[in-house]
Amino acid sequence: MTGQGVRFRECVAVLGLLLGIAVPGWAQQQEPEAIGIITTIRGAVSVEHRGSSVPAQLAVRQPLLAYDAIGTGAHAKVKALLHDDTMLAMGPQSRMNIDEYLHAPDQQVRRMTVHLERGMLRTLVGRAFSGLGSTFVIRAGTASVIANAAYCIVWRHGQETGVVNIGSAGAVSFVAEGRVVILEPGFYSIAPTGKPPGAAEPTGAKVPPAVRQAIGETEVEDDLGSAANELAEQEIEEELRACPPGSPPGGICPRKSPPAALSPATPPAVTSGAKRR
Repeated sequence: MTGQGVRFRECVAVLGLLLGIAVPGWAQQQEPEAIGIITTIRGAVSVEHRGSSVPAQLAVRQPLLAYDAIGTGAHAKVKALLHDDTMLAMGPQSRMNIDEYLHAPDQQVRRMTVHLERGMLRTLVGRAFSGLGSTFVIRAGTASVIANAAYCIVWRHGQETGVVNIGSAGAVSFVAEGRVVILEPGFYSIAPTGKPPGAAEPTGAKVPPAVRQAIGETEVEDDLGSAANELAEQEIEEELRACPPGSPPGGICPRKSPPAALSPATPPAVTSGAKRR
């Protein structure tokens, strides 16, 4: 897909968020499917499957299902790797709902919507998909974040929502109250509830405490013996940085097929992402 084609697809997604217009998609499956695997848990983490309001304890190596709701305790963290090579990591006192997930690699399609009710969510979207309607969206209150091939953290606390791009490649779109702020690597933005996001600001020594907290509390160290996770992460980082000439800015480019799956005990997970923090 050409750079102009990718830019057009992203503009359509942003316009749909601003105007409430549905972007072309596909029907959701009737029964929840396994979309990934839980790779690391620290502390008490619960899951609610679709159709049940009773939370159950989440365990390492347990499948993550479409439409699952994940909640973490006061000192808990959790990390998951999805089948499309996306990594999700939640900090303490957070709750996330998977509202939509479609992965059709033969059609170059991945469509996912995550609802962050509260807390902090770190996301490494290490693979771009060129199929029509492909997008990755995190909703937090009245704000939305589009991260089709990037590495970012979204937080929602009280009366504010914020985003920080901690990757080395890939831009992030922060949408709220009719305004879109593009965050390149190393920039953040904060939106008070009911107001548009502020201008993109560089990360550094004087960042607000909320930015430092989001970065620190969503860092989830993997269990011992997960060397395969580190190797998979390095491969994704290298491919994000090595987009072919003519690719649009932000490192959005097709990724070659992932390697053959490893054993269930050491899935090819992404660990901490494109920049060490």
